[in-house]
Amino acid sequence: MGLKYRSEIDGLRAVAVIPVVFFHAGLESFSGGFVGVDVFFVISGYLITTIILKELENSNFSLKYFYERRARRILPALFFMIYISSIFSFVLLTRSELGNYFGSVSATILFYSNFYFWKTAPYFQSESELEPLIHTWSLSIEEQFYVLIPVLLLISYKYIRRYIFVLLSVIFFSSLIICQLFALKTGGTLNFYFTVTRGWELALGGLAAYFLIKNKVSIPETISGLFSAIGLALILFSTFYFSRDTLYPSIYTLLPTIGTVLIIIFCNEHSYVKKILSQKLFVKIGLVSYSLYLWHQPVLALSKIYFDEFTFSLTIFAISTAFVLSLLSYNCIEKPFRNREFVTVKHLFSTFTILILIGLMISLPSSNFFSAQSKNSTERRLAKLLINQDAVYLTKMDDRQFIKNRIMFEKFNPQTLVIGSSRVWQISSDIYDSELLNLGVAGASLEDHIAISEMAIEKFKPKQILLGVDPWLLNKYNYQARWKSLSKEYRLAAQNIRLKDTKNKILKSSSTNQDYYIHEKILENIYSSLNIRNLALTVDYDKDERSYIMRDGRIVYGKNERASDIKGKIIDYSMYHYEFSNEFFELYRKFINYLKNVHKVDVVLVLIPFHGPSYDLTKKETSVFLDLEEKFRQLSESEGVKVVGSYDPSKTKCKLTEFYDHIHPNSICMEKIFEKIR
Repeated sequence: MGLKYRSEIDGLRAVAVIPVVFFHAGLESFSGGFVGVDVFFVISGYLITTIILKELENSNFSLKYFYERRARRILPALFFMIYISSIFSFVLLTRSELGNYFGSVSATILFYSNFYFWKTAPYFQSESELEPLIHTWSLSIEEQFYVLIPVLLLISYKYIRRYIFVLLSVIFFSSLIICQLFALKTGGTLNFYFTVTRGWELALGGLAAYFLIKNKVSIPETISGLFSAIGLALILFSTFYFSRDTLYPSIYTLLPTIGTVLIIIFCNEHSYVKKILSQKLFVKIGLVSYSLYLWHQPVLALSKIYFDEFTFSLTIFAISTAFVLSLLSYNCIEKPFRNREFVTVKHLFSTFTILILIGLMISLPSSNFFSAQSKNSTERRLAKLLINQDAVYLTKMDDRQFIKNRIMFEKFNPQTLVIGSSRVWQISSDIYDSELLNLGVAGASLEDHIAISEMAIEKFKPKQILLGVDPWLLNKYNYQARWKSLSKEYRLAAQNIRLKDTKNKILKSSSTNQDYYIHEKILENIYSSLNIRNLALTVDYDKDERSYIMRDGRIVYGKNERASDIKGKIIDYSMYHYEFSNEFFELYRKFINYLKNVHKVDVVLVLIPFHGPSYDLTKKETSVFLDLEEKFRQLSESEGVKVVGSYDPSKTKCKLTEFYDHIHPNSICMEKIFEKIR
């Protein structure tokens, strides 16, 4: 009783992969294209469960053979993509981008990239689009389940055969409940990558497989046609209606996944959906869908990184290139490796053992040598360049490590420091009329405030600090984990605050060693000889396409970063799940007290306005911003420090045209806030 070929399943794969490719390409019509991955999960659960249960019924199931087939299916094309992408990454990426890339290579080879990207690249944030291997998170989840599912089904079939459907149902419902709870708790960040919160999708495919194996009832033509059409409609609706703002994965994910199950169960020879999905074009795309999925993201990401402006014509060229590479991968890699006569079991596993070892031997030292924390990083090079230049172009990097290096190597002695998130980036020496250094970092958390302030005071001995106090600073569930790039620095600074002492010196414990080990010299020589990436660090002020960093730390936004039409939206950045934290409030109070009484620094709290329509919409939904603004004003009064500005733009007289988007005011708005101080 073999597995009957179903051409509509390959067609369904095409329906899944095309939206994913177009979504990652940035085509706005496919705003929910990410649901294609959920379709793949259900298909995988269905096919794997069907294969295992049928082989168990025939008494010819073999774990060894199962894993061999999975290895033949997944590893050849995956390693081909990784090795070719690695060569191009050496050619096209900056040092720190390369460090991040090789960190993801190690995670992908060892199949834990879902956890790696959970910590480093939230899926729906724009920076994730520039990660060449971010799409491998789904492969890691599938591989993790491939380790567990056959063992679980084998044991269940032997001891509780009658209750396999119940077991799959329990997995489905428990995983779905956990997924929904995590979605409500985290706003969809953690559960997007979490294996446990994705298990229900594969279990749903498994339930479909069990139903079809055990139920041989002939389904009437009208019912099969209706339900399979509903299934396709649910997938298409999700593809075009969902967006990055959709809470995902969550209960909403039932739409595309149930749609997939309806097609799997009800699509038969008489249904129109079968005829549509079985069209040659859909079937051919479905056959190469795995290779296309592998290749589309590195091609798109590397193209977006290299080209300053990713035009529509470049988008089409990148997608076309990914299709060509997928055809090459399918015909020259996938098909030959599935042939047991062409590649024997012995050769298969010996080849991939060698490839895994070589991959780890290259990726592990490379990720360390080119990382943001290394002496060879982009962050350190840019910080040194800014010592002698008026400005350098902004590039993808760890801005916390960049700020640390700015502090370490900076030569002038600012009297005023600016600490905060990207919302403070427009505060400059011109606006404040002072020797000022802006040390803002994207999404600054309370920990960032503490670590960066302590490092900067240790180096500069300023008279004044301006603290951009964002709403999420006091949110228990802000989920701003980027501060962990400075976790060591934060721990030392927090200890100083607790002891009301400055004995822990942060910068003095940081190495500025420039000596290279032999393997580092080899990596640097390879990189220097291959890399063609021109950062164009000298700023051309006549062109405004790219953002750049001024000498005093102010960010000048390029035209691609400035929204032309700012629409009102609920402000939920790091505030999706909100709970005021008394612990954070007390720590921030102690921090301000420490700055004022131990370091003898004048502290000013800066409340930065939000775009008017967005602020008004948010205020209608909740009074949280009003409450938090009042908390910061109470804090300023109790600690005897100044407070300027307001989250409400009407109180700062900032116009609608004086914003880059719904949370970032421009320099004209910021100048109005500081008129009172001047």
